[in-house]
Amino acid sequence: MIYQLGNLARMLRVQWQPASDLRELQNRKLRSLIHHAYRQVPFYRRLFDSRGLKPEDIRRVGDLSRLPTISKEQIQAAPAEEVMAFGLDRSKCVEVRTSGSTGLPLTLRYRREDDSRLNVSWLRPLFAHGVRPWYRKLEISGPHNLPSGKKWYQHLGIWRREGISIFSSPGEWVKAWRRYRPEILYGYSGSLKLLARHVLDAGLDDIRPRFVFGVSDLADEECRELIQSAFSRTIIDLYGAAEAGCIAWECPRCQGYHINADTVIVEFLRDGRPVPPGSPGRVVVTNLHSYAMPIIRYELGDIGIPGGEKRSCGWGLPLMKVIEGRGDAFIVLPSGRLLSPMFFFGTMKKIKGINQWKVFQSEVDCLKILIVPAKNFSSETIDHLRKRVEENSGEKMGIEVELVENIPGDSSGKVRAVVSQLESPF
Repeated sequence: MIYQLGNLARMLRVQWQPASDLRELQNRKLRSLIHHAYRQVPFYRRLFDSRGLKPEDIRRVGDLSRLPTISKEQIQAAPAEEVMAFGLDRSKCVEVRTSGSTGLPLTLRYRREDDSRLNVSWLRPLFAHGVRPWYRKLEISGPHNLPSGKKWYQHLGIWRREGISIFSSPGEWVKAWRRYRPEILYGYSGSLKLLARHVLDAGLDDIRPRFVFGVSDLADEECRELIQSAFSRTIIDLYGAAEAGCIAWECPRCQGYHINADTVIVEFLRDGRPVPPGSPGRVVVTNLHSYAMPIIRYELGDIGIPGGEKRSCGWGLPLMKVIEGRGDAFIVLPSGRLLSPMFFFGTMKKIKGINQWKVFQSEVDCLKILIVPAKNFSSETIDHLRKRVEENSGEKMGIEVELVENIPGDSSGKVRAVVSQLESPF
């Protein structure tokens, strides 16, 4: 706890530094990680040698482009001893698993001091929004994220939390809330959306958190509106991953997400090159606190937008815009144009008779849309849906509609509204 308090104090102090100082801090941490990875990790030594590079060639963030990006599949295909640092006692490492939303969960290993630093990165946005250490938190999350017991400081009333699985029902989430009465509602955004819909449908008026924080899933416009209506609170979106900790978070004052630049480097790429501010690109991260199992230029599979706006809050942390979804959530039109998943959130909200929906694409000129009908559903709903999609996209496509009773999450529990099986255009 003392070590974590020190990390927290440094993190809260660093965020006020000028952007130039933060860039130099990133460069120093990057040089240290690169030298370590080359000396101690066979996977990265081979990667460097295959490009004719030495650690001295990577001195600042801009030099990272000389290295190729790496994927989850490459890490998984390599033996553990190839991707972990020499001489590391695995029994003293902390194991963290990714959610497995892509069907390929990855086991990561961190030194305890690095794990502590990344855990603290999730506290920065809480403090920024006014959360106090004595506030209680109910967390709706994957079973692998749920607390297995209480830490000693939680017995003193600090950072207390209770957890419940995303695979439980909304009714069970309500019971957990009433039993615990926390100030903070925290969880997968898709699950919070389901809870909000349940609260509204059931006419419940006693679920009133002080704060609502969403993670893991895309916080689309419909999700935000439902949560505002159900809880009278605005959802605060946090963007993170097991591979990098808390990456970015919505600023209470700026129009965008602050990147935790002191713990992670974030690149936005298309066709291997950085995209300009305001343009979507693949999110590639370098975890500056990943010494046991280095994460350098790692493809997360998400699509994000770098921000170029000036910061009005006083923090030096750089800004990015909204995460638009995963690369396989973009629909390819017959003309080759791309539709962001945000297109469907805006289109579907204006069609009456739809309670829940999901879009699949397996062919370039055809969509399949699953619909859970609402009470006011009629045969005109489907006609209206087809017309709105064609008018808003400006192109004709085959649209198959299937009515279903419910739309379950994937194997990780996440509820993905748009999925394309075509090759990612990014």
